[in-house]
Amino acid sequence: MRKSLTLASTLALALGAANAQTTTTQTQTTQTTQTPATTTATPAQVTTFTDVPAGHWAKDAVDLLVQRGLLQGYPDGTFRGNQNITRYEAALIFYRLLQTGALSNATLSQSDLATITAGMQEVATELAAISTRVTDLERLNAEQQARIAALEERINALGTAGTAGADTAALTARIDALETAIRNIPAGPQGPAGPAGPAGPAGAAANTAALEARIAALEARAATTTTTPPTTGGTTTIVTPPSTVIIGETPSGTTNGVTRGDLYAGVFVGASTAGQTPCYVPNAEGNPVNYCASFGGVVGTTSLIGPFGARVSADYKPGRNAISADVNATVGLNTGTNIQPYAGVGLGLTSSTARGNTNTNATDTYVNGIVGVDFQVTDSIAAFVEGNGRYYLSSNGTGSVQNNNAATDQRGFVPAVRAGLKFYF
Repeated sequence: MRKSLTLASTLALALGAANAQTTTTQTQTTQTTQTPATTTATPAQVTTFTDVPAGHWAKDAVDLLVQRGLLQGYPDGTFRGNQNITRYEAALIFYRLLQTGALSNATLSQSDLATITAGMQEVATELAAISTRVTDLERLNAEQQARIAALEERINALGTAGTAGADTAALTARIDALETAIRNIPAGPQGPAGPAGPAGPAGAAANTAALEARIAALEARAATTTTTPPTTGGTTTIVTPPSTVIIGETPSGTTNGVTRGDLYAGVFVGASTAGQTPCYVPNAEGNPVNYCASFGGVVGTTSLIGPFGARVSADYKPGRNAISADVNATVGLNTGTNIQPYAGVGLGLTSSTARGNTNTNATDTYVNGIVGVDFQVTDSIAAFVEGNGRYYLSSNGTGSVQNNNAATDQRGFVPAVRAGLKFYF
């Protein structure tokens, strides 16, 4: 709107000036015709704009103003008729009018002046509002320019204060130290992550991306379990911690992925030979059988000193009313599978009813031997079967060797078989 009004006023003045110049030209032409002369006037060359085609409603006015030297186009050959006119451009147009004398020689009629004055009065309010908006925009533009200038000064101060360079140098030194330390880290399992350290000073904006990339690469290298030799400058020796075997500690685990502890406790049932005197089965109407049943428990360890262990077991034979307990040293064979054989020897005591006197108890000593095998079901449960042989050094009670019923000091061998479950922990 601002450009349109200014341009309309300018065009009105220009047309009046053009009218006056046309009249003067006609008068001079008449005088020239009356007075013979040898000079011929050369018409001014009209500039053609690419964005003002032929037939445009304002082409004649544009051509006339350009011909009079009041308006000029842009260097790219365009007129840009829809672009807003600035106060500088309006001042230049009026300056050209004053220089050419078109305003002083303009022969505008009173009606033309009245029309122009009325038009100016009608748009005076709008012009005032536009002027206020332009003033506000100029003020905002000045404030923005001041803020931009302040930011530029701060950026320049950061670049020249030397702190950014110092921070970059410090970070580079820390990264070099980290690289040296990582090269000297021996291979081994990765430990738990430690607490995060304090954040370092911020580096220069131009170097931030490069530093972050280097730090990420260092963290990735530190997270691996092996040390990679550097590509240049020497070699890196990877130190592997030796595997130490401590006496009394048995390596846990099997090739099948079963892991068990060293301590165990178990329960079992068994049967042994009855000898010449049969055993009686309880709750079976006193029927004699040629074997003696028993049940009991066992507690021990598979690794007391290296592969050697120890165990204590106890059992009860209802058919003889005998209680036996023994202590054995054992040794296990690690086959690397779920099946683990073992063997052991020891000493034991049996307490039972004395021979020839049912009112008292007698104690007999025996040497014990065992051969068995564990089948590991889970990490903590194993089923076992073993052969148990006792060599009695005496036969004072009915729970010892049964070769005859005589109450004499006899020695003998009593074999037995056991089966049960062990619980490892």
